[in-house]
Amino acid sequence: MGSILSQSLSIYRYKRQYRGLGVAAFLLALLVSTTAQAQSGGTDSMSAQFPPMPPYLTLVNDWLQTEVADARKAQAVNQNTLDACRALLNRARDASNPTAVAAAQRAVNTAEEVLGKNRLREQRALKALAWVERLRKEGNSSKTVAGFMPRIEGTVEIQPASGGAARPVTGDTPPILGPGDTLRTGLDGHADVLLSEVGILSLDSGSALVLSEAGAAALVYGEILCRVRRKFEVRTQDVAVAVRGTQFVVREIPGKPASVVVIDGTVAFSDIKGAKTVLVGAGQQSYLLPDGTPAEPVKANLQEMKKWWEE
Repeated sequence: MGSILSQSLSIYRYKRQYRGLGVAAFLLALLVSTTAQAQSGGTDSMSAQFPPMPPYLTLVNDWLQTEVADARKAQAVNQNTLDACRALLNRARDASNPTAVAAAQRAVNTAEEVLGKNRLREQRALKALAWVERLRKEGNSSKTVAGFMPRIEGTVEIQPASGGAARPVTGDTPPILGPGDTLRTGLDGHADVLLSEVGILSLDSGSALVLSEAGAAALVYGEILCRVRRKFEVRTQDVAVAVRGTQFVVREIPGKPASVVVIDGTVAFSDIKGAKTVLVGAGQQSYLLPDGTPAEPVKANLQEMKKWWEE
């Protein structure tokens, strides 16, 4: 599970990073990017050995261990890239070539940015692993867990399914969702939710999500990226999106038609009444027409699409 999910998380992280660089810097960056992706599929356990834990925590622990290992491998490659780009920059300066200097400086800036992102990726995973150990020691039961949040940023809160006031998710709050709980992100908030044997959901700022059951989720409003490896369904008040192993974005924005953009794989996009279903393939999008039925798929501009989950 860890390898597949790690690949789905990392494969789109580097694609926009090198646009606009000079030829030499671009080729170097592309080579290192490809090497990093090739190395990111393996698993590497950390030395700590955990006593027996609930099955869902075992899955989360394995995924996070892989995240840490992959982030560290990527950082080593990133550091080599940064060193090489800095060497190119020095040579360009020695040659008094303004064009080469500008291209090499962009490459240095990009390498520093990617290295910083992978350092943050490692820090997040280590922080989440500390919660895994804490939950194990507290004897947390898998019956009360629908999802684990390995990434939480900004304002995030959980509205319990049992009712009562919403509780903010902080460093002292267990990063877990119960069945039927509503997860909400503020205008500065983002959250990832890891689902056992399903995949990972990323919630954009100003969004709300309900984990209704193991193979389904309800997007109340906002935008969600789904990276799943088995049958899964996302519903909004207007549409249903059924998938089996893919990456896609669902939008339910007030005042705009519900829509889906498929990054990889194929999804079945239907109106909530099931009157019409269209198959949306990789690199395509569809949306609801004024009559409430889905439009025929058209090409999506993935290059210009805001990838907020990479930020």
